[in-house]
This record gives sequence, C-alpha cells and structure tokens, in this order.
Amino acid sequence: MNVRFTPLGRDEPIGVVALSGPVDTERLDAGLAELEGWGRPVVVAPNLSARSGYLAGSDDERLAGLDRVLEQGVRTIVAARGGYGLTRLLPRLPWSRMVEAGVRLVGFSDVTALTGPLVDRGGVPQIHGPMVATGLDDPRSAARLRSLLEGELIGRTLFEFDGDEVVREGRSAGIAKGGNLSLICSLVGTPWQPDLTGAVVFLEDVGEPAYRLDRMLTHLGSSAMFRGVKALISGSLCDCPDIGERSSEWRQLLLEAAPPGVPIVTGLDFGHRTPNLAFPLGTHVTVDTVAGRVDWNA
Repeated sequence: MNVRFTPLGRDEPIGVVALSGPVDTERLDAGLAELEGWGRPVVVAPNLSARSGYLAGSDDERLAGLDRVLEQGVRTIVAARGGYGLTRLLPRLPWSRMVEAGVRLVGFSDVTALTGPLVDRGGVPQIHGPMVATGLDDPRSAARLRSLLEGELIGRTLFEFDGDEVVREGRSAGIAKGGNLSLICSLVGTPWQPDLTGAVVFLEDVGEPAYRLDRMLTHLGSSAMFRGVKALISGSLCDCPDIGERSSEWRQLLLEAAPPGVPIVTGLDFGHRTPNLAFPLGTHVTVDTVAGRVDWNA
C-alpha cells in the first residue's frame, strides 16, 4: 500500500526517543540544538541519558520513553541513535496504536527493525535518515531531513547518480523499502519479516567484512526474500573491511543476489557515512539508470 506522505504542520512537535544503544551526551546535545532550531517543540523521552550496558536503559525504560512521547500526541519521532536493542522490543511495541496515530520514525541502522514492519502493517511512510546523535551534526544531512519532513521533496528527485554507480541498467518502479542489511536478515523467519515483493530495496551496512555481506545477501536470495523485487539500491558500506560500495566484489554480490533483469545501483549517499540523505520508506519511487535518478512519485 502506498500511503500518502503528510508534511509536518507549522507548529507540530518532533519527538526524540532512545530505543537502542546508549547515547553520547555531547552529540545528543548538538542534535537537539539542531532540531530546536527548526522552530518547533521538541519532546524528549526520559531515558535519553540512561545506560544499561549496551542499551539506553532497560527494555521497560526504553518502552516507557516511547510511550511518554506518544502520550504527548507526537506524530514524527526521530531516533537518538542506533546500535542494538530494537529487536528486543518488537513483541511489546504498540503497533496498532502507532499505525492508527500515523506515527513515523526517522532513523537508520537498528531503526530498520521498526520502520520496515510499520510500513508493512499499513502505517504512514517512514523515513530512512540521520538520527539526533548520529548524523544531524552534518549540515547537508540535517537540511535534507528538514526539507523532506516539511514536504519540499514530494514528487521530486531523491537521488542522482552517474554511470559509475550503475551495476545493471534498467528502469523500474515500486514501493521504497529496506534499510540496514544486517537488520533485514535478523528479521527473516520472525513475525516482522519484511515483505519485499514489488519493492525498490535500499540497502546499507557498517563494519561488516566481505564474507558476512556475502552470507547475508546469499541468505536473502536463497530464502526467496528478493523474489519479486523491482530494484536494488545500495548506499554506504562504512568501515567494511576489504570491500566498498563501488568495489567489483560488492557489485558482483548484488548481481548474484538480485533477480534477473532487475536494475541495480550502488554507492548512493545514505547510510553510516555522511552525508546521509533522508528518503521516505513506503512511498512509490522510480529508478531510471538512463536518466540517472531515483524519483519520488507523488
């Protein structure tokens, strides 16, 4: 289902939650200052400074933080950071409440575990983009996110690329889905497994050696997850040893995983490197390798 994207209202608040790893205070403060500079109220979860090992507080604390933000009627919520932790919360998240309230999350990496299922459950379009303490300190990434949230990118080109980024030529259209490759693999076989049929699939990852990227793509291909996808779009492979987003090895892995004839583009500006250009998930997009564009079809 392609649900219409609704821009932020003039005085609509923005929420900030910490559902994954603990948040660096200095980077958090810088990101909050950026959001507050947009001239809208910012509603923060009470666990933003909490730490429980590799998590931003216990499961109960992180869920309570989300609940506190939702209670304030916030519709657009930006994650503080990624890391790990969201998959622990999936069975207890208020899915129906978020879908009915039109809640949209902004984030990437670990946030893939939430944005994908929200789209598949009929929620409003979600946003793959920078997080408060992971990316909003980059001016280009912050400006792009604000433009998207305020509706300035509806019906426009989301990404431009040249022939060096084209792995397989073609033109195709579908619903934008995807996110972090590791998180997508971790959801296979669970109730939150993404439905990628008819999708233009966006992929990125961080800190994964070539053999693990190979294993994950092979797994998705072998499990028929990629059957029926309309295109594969790759973003950054940040700090991935011995492989890069424009390397011949990565291009070959994508060719082996994708269905025959599906357009493949790599090396676009989204993921763990800067800039991390925000784009909507759950909206209809067109990939055209001749024109060198990914367009948002309003």
